Amino acid sequence: MRRTRRGIFLALEGLDGAGTTTQAQWLAGWLREKGREVHLTAEPSRGPVGVLLRQVLSRRVVGAGGSDFDEGAVALLFAADRLDHWQSEIRPRLEEGVDVVSDRYVLSSLAYQAVSTDDGAWVAALNEKAPPADLTLFLAVSSSVALGRRYAAATEREIYEVPEFQRRVQRAYRRAIGLKRERVVEIPGDRSVEQVSALVAEAVEALLP
Repeated sequence: MRRTRRGIFLALEGLDGAGTTTQAQWLAGWLREKGREVHLTAEPSRGPVGVLLRQVLSRRVVGAGGSDFDEGAVALLFAADRLDHWQSEIRPRLEEGVDVVSDRYVLSSLAYQAVSTDDGAWVAALNEKAPPADLTLFLAVSSSVALGRRYAAATEREIYEVPEFQRRVQRAYRRAIGLKRERVVEIPGDRSVEQVSALVAEAVEALLP
């Protein structure tokens, strides 16, 4: 029998190293324990554009002459991947009554690509057709803490894992949240994993029927 209840769309956001992946996985498990059907996903997605983006971010795919990809082209790829992600993966599951938890969504572009292209208005316009999440959980940590976690966790560096860039992204996140495009709850991400998870659960609990 087809469900009539639409699923809840939740997104986790924050700097690289803020803990979005850990908390997205925890949140999906917590919702399942409550008897809800959950689909866990992430951006860049597993779709064709998302696969290309991951290769660009890790420099496994480079631009002409071995240079980094043009940042405007990267912003376009993120927007294209997001729309494909929504149409092919997120929306169908929500309509089936399945909750969707995404590790990153629109707010990431409004921060990262706004900084990398130095044109936040253009990036915002690129992403206007991506429907907002029902709730975005922003894990707030300083750029120094976030980078320290990333450097401790992996030796390979993605193109945006540079201290000054991350400081600018941190400020851009604040500006993006101020636009109030999405419903955002800020969570102090510098606490223990268990404490952050408890705050995430508290924020999401209010949405559950």
